[in-house]
Amino acid sequence: MVRILNFLLLSILVVSSSAQSYDYQEGGYDQEYSQDNLYHDYAMKQQEKEVGAGQGGWGKVAAGTAVGWLLGGKIHSSRKAKNLNTKHKEEQKALYTQYYNDVYTLQQQNQELAQALEQMGVRVK
Repeated sequence: MVRILNFLLLSILVVSSSAQSYDYQEGGYDQEYSQDNLYHDYAMKQQEKEVGAGQGGWGKVAAGTAVGWLLGGKIHSSRKAKNLNTKHKEEQKALYTQYYNDVYTLQQQNQELAQALEQMGVRVK
């Protein structure tokens, strides 16, 4: 009994699927989608791009080059400025250290000379 029901169900499905109408083979497809111009629009856009591609190509390249050159100059100059500031600070620190050491040495020499003069009996202010 179950086999007979399965067979009937299968035969109904096969008959209904083979009875479908395929109008696209008889021109029905063209009538149904005649208003669809998506590909036509796409082809027109591509053609417009190709025509417009020759215009301003070098301008974009020149603008990109100028922007890159300016940004690169800014980056490299800031790096150089940072290096020069570091170098300047190191040189300034060395100069101040040398100045401090020289002043300290001179003060010691002045004290030693003052003591030597006092021992000799000369009055120093």
